[in-house]
Amino acid sequence: MELARAASEIFRQTLRSIEVERVIERVIRREGQSLRIAGEEIQADPLHPVVVVAIGKAALPMAAAAGRILGDLLTAGIIATNESPASTPTGFELFTGGHPVPNEESLAAAAAAIELLQRYDDDRTLLIFLISGGGSALFERPITGAITLADLQEVNRVLVGCGAVIGEMNIVRRFLSAVKGGRLAEVASRARQISLLISDVNHDDLTTVSSGPSLAGTATRADFERIVGQYRLLEKFPGRVAALIRSGELPELPAASPNSRRTSHLILDNRAALLEAKALAEKEDHCVVEIAADLVEGEIDAMVAAHLTRLAALRDAHPGRTVCLVSGGEVICPVRGDGEGGRNQEFVLRAALASHFDEVAILSAGTDGIDGRSPAAGAVADQTTLTRARALGLDPVDYLQRSDSYNFFTRLGDALITGPTGNNVRDLRLLLTR
Repeated sequence: MELARAASEIFRQTLRSIEVERVIERVIRREGQSLRIAGEEIQADPLHPVVVVAIGKAALPMAAAAGRILGDLLTAGIIATNESPASTPTGFELFTGGHPVPNEESLAAAAAAIELLQRYDDDRTLLIFLISGGGSALFERPITGAITLADLQEVNRVLVGCGAVIGEMNIVRRFLSAVKGGRLAEVASRARQISLLISDVNHDDLTTVSSGPSLAGTATRADFERIVGQYRLLEKFPGRVAALIRSGELPELPAASPNSRRTSHLILDNRAALLEAKALAEKEDHCVVEIAADLVEGEIDAMVAAHLTRLAALRDAHPGRTVCLVSGGEVICPVRGDGEGGRNQEFVLRAALASHFDEVAILSAGTDGIDGRSPAAGAVADQTTLTRARALGLDPVDYLQRSDSYNFFTRLGDALITGPTGNNVRDLRLLLTR
């Protein structure tokens, strides 16, 4: 269990090192009436509004830190997240949206933000967007009133289970939404806007974080129609949504264009988490660490095989040494049963079944502390996992078929439970052997 314990500790220390409020405190600085935001110097005027809209799984700590720094400069703010804290940061109105499907609070958050931005649509306003992953469900308003909340919930369920990667899901969500794809920013088009992003997507595609409420993207109607066709979504979507798509009356998304009064900055992403994990692993028994930057997204069995092959090659290149393969992203893992689990726990279970290492640790977990339909962030396995499972009468294949990996690992004591972390920079995978 030594390597499994090491992997678990590396994961937990990585979470601590990328803690959101610390990141915001480095990015937003105030000196008197002067603000420095991600390197941009802004002379704030107490008579001019400063409005903050925070959306996503990291919205609460982002907003809390920003509010402390801004102090009396903050005019008003909205938080749309998945947490229900004991108290709301001063100056903000908080909404606890649904995830992975929207709820009434998701709609209320969007309505409140639109009303707030309409009120402060002025060239004197400084509008700070704090965007992190998860906001696609936590913050929503349908493109037309004919689409109901129940319709939106079913659309999200279909998208999550259809096999599409997150970028494809978000293109569909943007076309069906009145607040995604840069549409929220258009509500206060005259304001000076700064977007600070904690990314849960590939580093070169920031417009897909929470489906881009403040950033117009490059997705086209042709992209939308290709995705709808590829995953046969018209057959699966609710009737009203399918009819709207067939009608051809969906409006175009805002076009991306240079605008000096709208700037954006990536402040934290999966790459930062991988680098922190690498540094921590290198301290572990002089471990040789490789970041598999190319193993990001893919079908789960192919990703399992690629990781194990890469780990074996790393071990063979460094005989006698402990080696660690680090990767991040999200595997594609369609839901097959009605059990409790998620892509991270299923990745670990499938890797345990496929592994032939005499000594190994396999960990995969979400930096948001949530893995699919379970209370776990992920799981860890080693060379004893299957033996211990069989001793308890657990059939790993049966658990896979029922999409019930959480209960498999819970019985073994190997589910990773962190609770919601207030962060979201995709998944982290650690594989160690020697």
